[in-house]
Amino acid sequence: MGDLVDFKDVFADVTRKAVKIPAKAYEPEGIYPIIDQGQNTIAGYSDSENGIYDDVPAIVFGDHTCAVKYVEEPFFIGADGTKVLKPLRSDDLRFLFHALRYYASRLPGEGEYTRHFKWLKECVFVIPDIDEQHRIANILDGIESQIVVAKQMLAKADELIQSRFVEMFDDPTVSSDKILGDVADIQTGATPLRSNAEYYDGRIPWVKTGEIDYSVIKDASEHISDKAVQETNCKLFPIGTILIAMYGQGNTRGKAGILGVEAATNQACAAVLLDAGICNPMFMLWQLKLKYEELRSMSLGGNQKNLSLGIVKSLSVSVPPLALQNEFAEFVTSVESLKSTTRQQLDRLTTLYASLTQRYFAQ
Repeated sequence: MGDLVDFKDVFADVTRKAVKIPAKAYEPEGIYPIIDQGQNTIAGYSDSENGIYDDVPAIVFGDHTCAVKYVEEPFFIGADGTKVLKPLRSDDLRFLFHALRYYASRLPGEGEYTRHFKWLKECVFVIPDIDEQHRIANILDGIESQIVVAKQMLAKADELIQSRFVEMFDDPTVSSDKILGDVADIQTGATPLRSNAEYYDGRIPWVKTGEIDYSVIKDASEHISDKAVQETNCKLFPIGTILIAMYGQGNTRGKAGILGVEAATNQACAAVLLDAGICNPMFMLWQLKLKYEELRSMSLGGNQKNLSLGIVKSLSVSVPPLALQNEFAEFVTSVESLKSTTRQQLDRLTTLYASLTQRYFAQ
């Protein structure tokens, strides 16, 4: 079990000893990292040496975000909501890091934009003897290292696919340029009347733009009925249909996905039914991913810019020989299989980490 120790007897808040750098002064590169309360490990850099915090390692806590970071090199902190913590006892700091992250994830209002440090200071830590701390820290560090590797593998997999795409299709003599409307029938969906419950009492996936993110779409958060398809402007699109978000919040507009099941969509989605004798859907999905910024830049409107079917149809695309497209699609399929295995491993590791922290730190 271990001793129950109040936060105030475990950590000292030494934030006042660290120099705060405003966000506008962050540099993309530099000598010293800037650690803020965001989810990224490093928010930016500074070349200044004035006031660098060098009593490391230290733990940083995000007052608004509940993010917990272990920092091993001298650093500056972000201007708002960043707390720097140092141990008051001779405990294993990696053990305290994992414990703090566990308690932070269970604070009232976690996930909301509010101040959480006042609640963190009310926490009571379960602290065993130092040998047990070392043992627990080593176990959790090992799992965390595997989680980091799995995430890196997933990121590298997409980079590999992108590199393969450029390698195969960057030569302009390989492809002919066309507009998307010349190689596909482009349609859109509809929203059945919300007040008619029968329209939403079915099993047909009804895809909205927030569910489009450069992946194979196998289900949706909402479903509609056969009656909705029969009595409204909703259409049932086949497997292999490319969906493009014509409008949506944040970065959604311009994203694409591919249907892995028959599905309907709302009117904010463009459904691209490619000519199977000319284009491979997986090839086109990756081309659209590389053209994301170009497509977004074609949007029209004031504060809320949108795409339209006409704009989507007018997008210039490269169309290489179908055999090359198919070869690329097979490569993507093999990489996606590896990604699927890695995701399963990542899920198992994440579950194991959560289970062990519950065992070690719960009271």
